[in-house]
Amino acid sequence: MLRDMSALWGKRMMVLAAVVPGLLAAALSGCEYAGDGSPPGPAASPPRSTSGPDRPDSGNAPDSPTVPPERTNDEQLRRLLGPPGTDQLPYVTATGGAAAWSTEVPAGDYLLTAACVAAQYAVLEVRLAGAAPEESNLLCHARRFMRLNHQGGLITARVTAAAEPRFGASGFRLEPYPDAPGSTAEPAAGWAAEQLGPAQPAEVRGYPVPGRWHRSGPVGSPGMLTLTFACEGTGAVEITVLNPNGDDLLSGSGFPCGAPRPTDIPVGPDGILVRVDSIHAPVRTAYSLKPSAGSGF
Repeated sequence: MLRDMSALWGKRMMVLAAVVPGLLAAALSGCEYAGDGSPPGPAASPPRSTSGPDRPDSGNAPDSPTVPPERTNDEQLRRLLGPPGTDQLPYVTATGGAAAWSTEVPAGDYLLTAACVAAQYAVLEVRLAGAAPEESNLLCHARRFMRLNHQGGLITARVTAAAEPRFGASGFRLEPYPDAPGSTAEPAAGWAAEQLGPAQPAEVRGYPVPGRWHRSGPVGSPGMLTLTFACEGTGAVEITVLNPNGDDLLSGSGFPCGAPRPTDIPVGPDGILVRVDSIHAPVRTAYSLKPSAGSGF
């Protein structure tokens, strides 16, 4: 009897000896050991994938639209240059390379506007017909204006942003120089009198049309004069004031319409060029130039 029980017990021990190692191996496979010898912890589950037939793995976070920097830079550049005109003159922009243009242009006075973004500066090169090219640097995120007295023939212009080639954006536009003084209509003259007061003998007044250059014409008392600007409308406007050759005298954006705003600027005998760009059209605008009153924006 004992012999039979002993045999039976021996068989059970052999079965356990075979089963236990398998169970132990299965248990250990569910644990992972830290590299520093610390006790094992639960095995990490593989991360859930959002990819599949209906949701490819693009590498971007879901629902996070991305705008290519090239597009952003081009939009900023076009805001600096303003919208293209209807005069069929060149309006050229380039991202990742130089903005260049060359063609025949009739004789006349023109205003060239150049700009660049995504760089510290750009190189501007302009050549009129057979004359020697004129080269200069311009700071980016600002505009450079040049008056071109063209005798007819080829005009060549090139703007190259000094930046990493993929991102630098540059461009320019050519437009007719503003009309002769006095040729601009004065539909706002009555309203301007309410805003600026009665006109004085030595005063020069102008009525810019938003989105177009206005030329003041000669002034009787050149020197430090007070430019008083008034506008009526909603929102804010951008103001740019140049001397006749295109040198910047005053520029800025975000000026709210409302009370007249005076500032002192140096004015030569040939007067100034004024441009108003409306952020929220429509607006009507007027300005006056008279001996300095000592105020500022």
